[in-house]
Amino acid sequence: MRTVDWPQHADFIAHLDRLKEARGIRYDAALAEAAEFHPSVLSNWRSGKQRPSLTNITKLATALDVNAHDLAARAGVAEGFAQASTPTQLPAEVETLIDHVQTADPNRRAELLSRIAWVNEWFEATIQRPGDERPRRAG
Repeated sequence: MRTVDWPQHADFIAHLDRLKEARGIRYDAALAEAAEFHPSVLSNWRSGKQRPSLTNITKLATALDVNAHDLAARAGVAEGFAQASTPTQLPAEVETLIDHVQTADPNRRAELLSRIAWVNEWFEATIQRPGDERPRRAG
């Protein structure tokens, strides 16, 4: 079998499977139908025969209700977008956090986003600003 050079292949497919599972989609054929492309497209991605096109990434993102820029970055095809919202090289902990946000049920997602907001507030409160004599501490 002939395969294309696609370093992100395994990670993208694993992420795709987590998204499918989180949305209760059991079969690639059902996902392909929702994304409005032929099931062989997903089969070719899984086997490594083909990388996703931007057109199909956009359709897939719509079907899965995720950000197309992020999905394109994960697939390694973000070059076609003016700017991907997620860099392709994030720390593993951030990648895992993004996976959790994208695959959590709505209640868990709301709880997770609330905790992320808290971390962001803490970070902002502890940044040393120009003119500050010492770092601020959050309470």
